[in-house]
Amino acid sequence: MNTLSNNSMLLILGAILPVIITVFLGYVSGRRKDFAWEHAGAINKLVMLYALPLSIFSNMVMTPRSVVMNMGPVAAAIIVALIVSFSLPLLIARYLCKRDLSLSTLQALAIGSPAVPFIGTSVLAFLFGTVSASLITVSSITQNVFQLPLVMILMSYASGNKNGTSFLKSVVGAIKQPVVWSPVLALVLVIVNIHIPQTIAMSLGLLGKATGGLALFSAGIVLYSRSVVITLPTVITVIARNIIVPGFCFLILSGLGFSIEQIKQVVLTMAIPVGSIAIIIAMQYQTGEQEMASTMALSIVASILTMGGFILLTF
Repeated sequence: MNTLSNNSMLLILGAILPVIITVFLGYVSGRRKDFAWEHAGAINKLVMLYALPLSIFSNMVMTPRSVVMNMGPVAAAIIVALIVSFSLPLLIARYLCKRDLSLSTLQALAIGSPAVPFIGTSVLAFLFGTVSASLITVSSITQNVFQLPLVMILMSYASGNKNGTSFLKSVVGAIKQPVVWSPVLALVLVIVNIHIPQTIAMSLGLLGKATGGLALFSAGIVLYSRSVVITLPTVITVIARNIIVPGFCFLILSGLGFSIEQIKQVVLTMAIPVGSIAIIIAMQYQTGEQEMASTMALSIVASILTMGGFILLTF
């Protein structure tokens, strides 16, 4: 048991440490005045318009059609968990806590969108081997096809309200964003079994490989510019993302009779901390940047203990 505990903590540290170091380097660059707040905005613009859409598209078009078409109970559980963990907090934040639409959307995104594409590739691959590819693919498809387009529409509408922009115009404006239509196009190509040559897909993905590093580095600049502030919404978001969401997954799937192996896969996928996409969206729409930066920083640090706890619980 002691050996398992040590191995688990080494695993989490190995997965989280690169994230912490990259964010820290961004923070140092801001402190040294090498990069400023406006530079972080330019980096995020590069991520949203080019790097992230190319990363999403290249990864998805290389996903085997069988993975998409043969989604089993684990995939279904992850899809439901991602949809519910985004939709429910959005409604609670907006109508129960009376937060404005922009902040409600960002908080829901932070709670319901774990950083599976970035951290999942190291943690899940070590824990589950080849099965991790399916877990990451299903999570990415759900986040990029359901969550991200809806977030862009809501954020566009929320910012457009100030200028009298209609909801329909907000929808059209969001759909035009490469980060919205690229995963949909890739998913359609996979479903209809249209193959893009691997060399082309890999070429498109070259810039996409910089997505995680650029986003995290930019987050560090934001952290220096805005500093970490612990507020009630930040604490609630971190607790919900790191503990409540994976905890409920464990309880519900146990009650539904899922096998322990299936429970492991879903719970540990959903236990991954907040992704940098929340900061990117916040900066793009110039709202909630400090809250999202603080949330991501606290979630990453806390995940060393929370993910370690869920590994011990399920193994």
